[in-house]
Amino acid sequence: MPDCYIRTPDQDESRGPFDPIKLQTLAEAGQISENSLYYDESKEEWVPIALNPELCAQVFPQREKLELKIQKSKEVLAAEEAVKDPGGHSVEDMLDAAEGNTAEKKALKQKEKSFNKAAALSAPSLGIMMMASAVFLLYPHYSIILDAIQSGTYASLINFPFILIGIFDFMMGIFLFLAVTEVYPLLRGRSMLTLGFGAYVGWSLGDPILMLVSALSGLGIFLATIAQRQSIMYLAIVIGIGGNGFLAYLAVAGRFTGFFEGVQFDILTD
Repeated sequence: MPDCYIRTPDQDESRGPFDPIKLQTLAEAGQISENSLYYDESKEEWVPIALNPELCAQVFPQREKLELKIQKSKEVLAAEEAVKDPGGHSVEDMLDAAEGNTAEKKALKQKEKSFNKAAALSAPSLGIMMMASAVFLLYPHYSIILDAIQSGTYASLINFPFILIGIFDFMMGIFLFLAVTEVYPLLRGRSMLTLGFGAYVGWSLGDPILMLVSALSGLGIFLATIAQRQSIMYLAIVIGIGGNGFLAYLAVAGRFTGFFEGVQFDILTD
């Protein structure tokens, strides 16, 4: 390419003529850029160097980027091995030990975290279970309870043991929603009653599925009171809420109509 004159866009004074090699030297010195103008004799006008691919490539050649790849030499690897103690522990292991981040402590922290989550879920989950159980026991006695309220003969409810158990479950549900965990021992005994009662009701009605659901309901309540791990708590929630909820659904659907009313005592008579 022939020699050419150059100037900056903001100046009228030109310099040159320069050949491409000289222009490259000026570019490396930072005296010109791709926006600098050169005089194009064919067009008879000043044109930015960037608009002339041939000239731009000569003045501003693309330089290959050098990438440094750092690799560990055998000496470096040997040095890293040398910093291990005779027991085979690395520096990272020793630093973790110094900070108390041992495997045993990490496992203990994980166990504590699981326990805290299980404890946080326990009371509200048990509250739902007990409320569902209360519905299961009290709904079939709806007419009896309503008559007692309207006539003011509340004491007559003593003759219906399942009403009393349903009231107990309702009260336990309220205590649990208030996070009164002192009732847990009572709930363990109540869960055993559910297991036995479920077997009795299922046997009386000739329904093995009902026996299984009742057993799961009692087991869920029991596990929720003793669970110290998150996974066990999840299991208790599934079978406890699921079982008691299903029993409540059956009660509302009329599955136990006539059964509970036939179970009563003559403790208090008119």
